[in-house]
Amino acid sequence: MNDTAIYVHVPYCKSKCGYCDFCSSPDVSTVDAYVSELIHRIKAYKTEQSVKSIYFGGGTPTYIGADRLCLILDAILSNFSISNGCEITAEANPGTVDINGLKLMKKAGFNRLSAGIQTANESELKALGRVSHTVTDGARLVRNAREAGFENINLDLMYGIPGQTPESLDHSLDFVLQLKPEHISAYALKLEEGTPLYKQKPVLPDDDTTADMYAQINAKLKANGYNRYEISNFAKPGYESRHNLRYWQGGDYIGFGLAAASLTGNTRYLQSPDMKEFLSGNAPDVVETLDAAGREAEYIMLHLRLSSGVDKDEYKEKFKLDFDKKFEKQIKTYTDGGFAVNTDKSFYLSDSGIFVSNTIITDFIY
Repeated sequence: MNDTAIYVHVPYCKSKCGYCDFCSSPDVSTVDAYVSELIHRIKAYKTEQSVKSIYFGGGTPTYIGADRLCLILDAILSNFSISNGCEITAEANPGTVDINGLKLMKKAGFNRLSAGIQTANESELKALGRVSHTVTDGARLVRNAREAGFENINLDLMYGIPGQTPESLDHSLDFVLQLKPEHISAYALKLEEGTPLYKQKPVLPDDDTTADMYAQINAKLKANGYNRYEISNFAKPGYESRHNLRYWQGGDYIGFGLAAASLTGNTRYLQSPDMKEFLSGNAPDVVETLDAAGREAEYIMLHLRLSSGVDKDEYKEKFKLDFDKKFEKQIKTYTDGGFAVNTDKSFYLSDSGIFVSNTIITDFIY
């Protein structure tokens, strides 16, 4: 691909959620220096590749103010060749941006908003440690975004939350569907070591209940016109996230900001996760060069998450290998069991296979 994507990391949040292990902090004392350093690095970067998508993640990008986000975006738009119809996303949490800020962002070029709703039940928000917003705040954010002109909105949902039941999940699904987003991401809660929630050792729904919740999400979203194009992502036709698809399809991308990753060809770069080092301006990037086996394993792992699966012609072109011959045993095992579908052109997981995707993917790459 003779194009790329840009990710901008904004490591500031109104408060740190109990389950979060991302590189983020509520300490905004460095924000102006950080934005200045970001803009400096963006303007210093040179590439002939055109940019197909731009994604501001975090943290909570909108927490630093729409004016600062617009300054960063302007630096990108003036320094890079931007493709027509470039998807430009900002993550937002309820209560961190008002209607005026959203209008400013839309005017500057942002055309997609990704909002962390997570649940429509106050008790579940509290269980997650999301104390900075209410369910009502979430609905208001979406209404304001529509009024500001956003026609492409993603809402995040979580399942497997402490105290969550099929009934409360159904309530959250109804709440989200009522807001009519173009895209919905649904993630199972994972307790990451070192987070406050991990230390609390909460009682989570058991594996069978969590699997049933995932099936419940799939069924309800499918019935309402959302296509599952990746294990955790559902979209109305034409609204699949172009930026995330680039990651899953193995395309190049450039990362700016604390702990941000970049991929160019077979080489991965990682910027420093230490604020002081990052602000020094000369922190070295950590470089990892993937060998052929590493690229192949990554390709298979990412593509089996997609509903389209592995494209055999593309696989052969990239790795000079015949997918059917190399994985004859695995293909037979999972197609015979009804967990996968194998055609002349592709190999992909069935609806049943999605529930055991980790096991299947591991069998292919190790």
